[in-house]
Amino acid sequence: MEKTKVCIWLDSDLHTYLNEARGEELTIPQYIRLILKQKMKSAKKRKHGEAVPMDLYGFSTITPDLVPDDLKDCADLIEEWWPIRKKKGAVNSTRVARRIFDTLRSFPSQDRKEALEKAISNGWKDIYPVKKGYKPEEPQFKPKYFKASDQEIVPTLAELGKTAKDYMGDQ
Repeated sequence: MEKTKVCIWLDSDLHTYLNEARGEELTIPQYIRLILKQKMKSAKKRKHGEAVPMDLYGFSTITPDLVPDDLKDCADLIEEWWPIRKKKGAVNSTRVARRIFDTLRSFPSQDRKEALEKAISNGWKDIYPVKKGYKPEEPQFKPKYFKASDQEIVPTLAELGKTAKDYMGDQ
């Protein structure tokens, strides 16, 4: 590598700063070279960063036109759930969106909305399959009322043509 000698004139405040910042292990020319190399490196990173396209799914909101056509019936729920994911610290990106859409497609169509509603109400970062029968059924409350039609009615003494004295005997 070819080297070129450079001579620079510094104001006294710049020279003082340079001496304080460089430390004892580096000479002034070494420290200046280090600063220039760091600047060069960061400029290269910025040039590479400009070529990255913007991720439409990376925002905290999602628009219905970004939802695939086969999931349009759930678009309003996806739109409502997307900011919840972001608020919980989940990554919103095209890759994650594809995975979520594939997960939704794996559910039966009637369970998609229910899974999204549960994710919204519980503040989940991900979508989970709807579990059927995970709750035990509540016992049916049957009030205990006397119904004449349910039980055999015992005839009264008058209907039998007897009196209480007949049953009591001669007491």
